[in-house]
Amino acid sequence: MRQDIYLIAVDQGSSGTMSALFDGDLRQVDCVDIPVSVATPRYGWVEQDPWELLNSVRDGAKRLMERNPECLEGLAGIGLANQGESFLLWDTQTGEPVTPVISWQDSRSENYCAQLKQEGRGRWFHERTGLHLSSEWPALKVRELRRSDEKLDLRCRSGRIAFGQLDAWFLYVLTGHRRFASDHGTACRTGFYNLRQGKWDEELIEFFCGDSLIFPELTDNVCRIEGLDLGIGKEIPWIAGGLDQSVTLIGQGCTQPADAKVTYGTCCACWMNLGSKLVLDENLTTSIAWKIGEEYTYGLAAEGGASGSIVTWLLRNFSTDWRLEDLSQIARSYDDQESLLFVPAFGGLSAPYWKEAKGTLFGITAGTRPEHILRAGLDAVAYTVRDILDCMPLIKKLVLDGGMSANEYLVQKQANVLQRPVEKSLEKEGTLLGIAHLCTRSLGVRAGIGEETKAEIVFPEADGQDGYRKWKQAVKTVITYYNGRGVIDG
Repeated sequence: MRQDIYLIAVDQGSSGTMSALFDGDLRQVDCVDIPVSVATPRYGWVEQDPWELLNSVRDGAKRLMERNPECLEGLAGIGLANQGESFLLWDTQTGEPVTPVISWQDSRSENYCAQLKQEGRGRWFHERTGLHLSSEWPALKVRELRRSDEKLDLRCRSGRIAFGQLDAWFLYVLTGHRRFASDHGTACRTGFYNLRQGKWDEELIEFFCGDSLIFPELTDNVCRIEGLDLGIGKEIPWIAGGLDQSVTLIGQGCTQPADAKVTYGTCCACWMNLGSKLVLDENLTTSIAWKIGEEYTYGLAAEGGASGSIVTWLLRNFSTDWRLEDLSQIARSYDDQESLLFVPAFGGLSAPYWKEAKGTLFGITAGTRPEHILRAGLDAVAYTVRDILDCMPLIKKLVLDGGMSANEYLVQKQANVLQRPVEKSLEKEGTLLGIAHLCTRSLGVRAGIGEETKAEIVFPEADGQDGYRKWKQAVKTVITYYNGRGVIDG
């Protein structure tokens, strides 16, 4: 290992950009966190400013070097974990974006998605991409953007408009318009990528947007692209990149087949390492976790439930006095005699159901208090994770991370519902550490990627099966009601 080598690892997310300086031994030297804004100009639309996101990456690097100027000489490169499904279109002649960043949270293609399902396109799409039809995927949104904006559609027909996720956009600008590329793991989350063939799919591209858009070149997660100008006094190479959730697998030490992690973020992101075996699942999505050389590592994934957005909704609507750090104690202090059940389908039911629905509470009485709803919401997060993990093959190791993993009530409830020990990660920035691991592999400092991380083992203390069975029945009732078989007319 070498301590005179330094690298910058970046986790560019929807709410902020975290940049960290590591040495060659993967010790974090410094870290900066820059918030970024999100716009919701219409119902279902979620957008971001591409220049704001790019500048947050630049500014993070500048601040690190201003605070640690002695590390500049040994700075060997930068690696970036990206948002995945967030994308934009830009003009390759002028370099200017022609759309905002369309967030992974954006649902403007919801009606088009429903139309494709009615036309029976689901299996065709799944067999090629490993994904299930959803308004989350960029391919559907590109079609919707062009359909709803005639001027944009005409510009797209010019042959000079590029499609790219945020990694491709950043590379395009930072290399002075010389290169733009995405790794296979990021590209496979677009709906344009053929998972079996390992390349962009001409039939999918033609179906969703014609053949006039320019697509990024495809690279490994460990690669080298020279000449990035971050305004830090010298150009440095891009040495690693990847999808944030799959990179977190590396950062949390889930690098072996049958290792899995659950990230409690805005939603519950569940990923399982499948190793080199490509397996398609009827309920979950299959993606490339990372590709290094000729070796593909696949992941079985689902982002289900509301997780952090449940807490945001509760805090906004029920009690302004609650603090995040107090929620575990509040949930523990109220028993479940109310038997309240919460199906938090704020944006429909995602994995493993993929059904239209709305959030629903069961069992409200005159004695129901906000604290009971809080507890039911946290229970619903644990039940949602159980739903997803039950669709996966046998899991050997299960790591819990993300902001809500600090909630002791939730973590204990998760162990009870799963009836198995879980590992509560003590590594707070698994994504940054994961991209740093890829960087050291790229630099030749380390031969492999990932290592065991520190965790607290939490064992089941009670049987959570009865509550889970009742919640499953509640979900079934919601699906029946909102999908036309239980709606009461008039």
